[in-house]
Amino acid sequence: AQAQPAWPERPIRWVVPFPPAGTADILSRLMAERLAPRLPQPVVVENRAGAGGTLAADIIAKARGDAHAVMV
Repeated sequence: AQAQPAWPERPIRWVVPFPPAGTADILSRLMAERLAPRLPQPVVVENRAGAGGTLAADIIAKARGDAHAVMV
């Protein structure tokens, strides 16, 4: 059996499918602020508004499946 590498290995990408200063953005930034000190890597909040959330969903769909990209 192989040991799995420590998670997270690189910064966590937190994708918000709404414009900045909205409720989802503010809550995401508050959660990222609380989560970051507990992890060895930063949590980066990224707003990708447009197309009813399809742009953000496309980013997550094309990301590697290693839980380093999260969508609200």
